[in-house]
Amino acid sequence: MAIKKTSRKNARPRPKKQAPKPAGRVASRRPPVPAKKAVRPSPQTKSAPKKPAASGDRPVAPPPVPNAMGLESLHVDYNSLNLEEVRRFYTQQLGFTKFTWDPQWNYLWVQTSNGSSLGFMPPMPGAPPMMPREPNLYFLVADVDEAYRKLQTRGVSFEGPPEDKPWGHRVLITRDPEGRSIMIAQPKRK
Repeated sequence: MAIKKTSRKNARPRPKKQAPKPAGRVASRRPPVPAKKAVRPSPQTKSAPKKPAASGDRPVAPPPVPNAMGLESLHVDYNSLNLEEVRRFYTQQLGFTKFTWDPQWNYLWVQTSNGSSLGFMPPMPGAPPMMPREPNLYFLVADVDEAYRKLQTRGVSFEGPPEDKPWGHRVLITRDPEGRSIMIAQPKRK
């Protein structure tokens, strides 16, 4: 059997031999203090972020968004008078592929990002016949000009090509089948 020699470079330091204690001194009751290791500063290198482990592990959640109430996602429900047209527009033309249609409740749920979704349903019985003014939908995308080209091939019509706006976004405007204004935007590149 061969014996492998190892280097002392990374080995634990050997304890120093202690000199005999002079006569007449009383030993201290404190335990001996271990010698501190010299810490060598490591070079400042950036490593790539760790990737999630193999399947079976939970996906890594996006970092929390600071807010006072602990909000983790946003879902907005809208009244709809023409669900079939709305469903076609959001799922086929805008291309949101994660959606659920519940015919029992006549309800369409569309996931728009990891933290947001939209819901569409007919007005509830007893609700006023006129819908209140609904807010604009504002979708942030990585490349608004590319979104413009792709969505035109899917039959989406727009009020015009993307425009730079004074608030710092490049914006594209369309409307869903029931007239809701949809702004598709990206922060302007500097």
